[in-house]
Amino acid sequence: MVIHYNGPATRLRKHADCIAYWKRVRRDHMNSNGWADLGYSWGACRHGEVFTGRGLGRYQAAQGTTSGNSQWYSVTLMLGGDEQPTDGHIQAVRDLRTYLMARGVGSAIRGHRDFVSTSCPGDILYELVADGTFGAKGNGSPSAGGGGGMTSVRSVRSQQTAVNSLGHNPKLDVDGLWGPLTEGGVRWLQRKVGVTADGLWGPATEKAYRAAGGNAPSTPTVKVPPFPLPRGSYFGPKEGPNQSVSGFYSHRSDLRRWQKQMLVRGWSIDADGLYGPQTARVARQFQAEKGLSVDSLIGPATWVAAWTAPIT
Repeated sequence: MVIHYNGPATRLRKHADCIAYWKRVRRDHMNSNGWADLGYSWGACRHGEVFTGRGLGRYQAAQGTTSGNSQWYSVTLMLGGDEQPTDGHIQAVRDLRTYLMARGVGSAIRGHRDFVSTSCPGDILYELVADGTFGAKGNGSPSAGGGGGMTSVRSVRSQQTAVNSLGHNPKLDVDGLWGPLTEGGVRWLQRKVGVTADGLWGPATEKAYRAAGGNAPSTPTVKVPPFPLPRGSYFGPKEGPNQSVSGFYSHRSDLRRWQKQMLVRGWSIDADGLYGPQTARVARQFQAEKGLSVDSLIGPATWVAAWTAPIT
């Protein structure tokens, strides 16, 4: 996640001011820049609410670089100048971060200036990026206070299952979503097994839970669809200088399956079954991120990695 700010001071006070501000930014970005929507993925207001911009799984325009826009999400705090962030601003960012992490997004936090030469997000916010303030626990999957990394030994779904296994009544919905009921259930379990009831499932909770008869979290089985092309063939451009090297395939339902999986991973790509510049770009960036051979061609290794490589 990348932190941004407005630049000049906003002087927002009422929640209605925040709503008007967000609409104005959207209007300015669309009318002045010619964009399809405002450039940010999300916004954080002084009252602790998260505003949706381009949202989850969509390429955004805030970081100023192709990889920054395709591989990172942006959140702009609705302030600027010498304005200090409120507790609401900070909590909104923490909540958004844990919401994203529960959906497979990496935990790292950067400032806009880490991508391009800019003063954004200002010295005040950038210091909070550097000291880990935004990495503290939010209303999502528990994370390390101030440390920026997950302390949770288990996924949210696994925590819910564990709470139910010790007899919590009523049983939690095993839906993988963090909220007050799940946090309350974890605190209940912690009291039951004799550790600090802080709602964070860390190593101490895991050890005490297993001592009380609980099982280790199961590793989900990932079912990878077999690579659908003949040996030596790849998804690639229909025409080009490499056509004679191997068999290339472009427009077919199998390529659409890979594109859909990349959408699930958070990449901005059209699942249209066409191998075009967008698919080539995503394939190339994905290969570089995962240490694969960077050739933009979707062969067996790139196909399998779409289902098995960690989401970063």
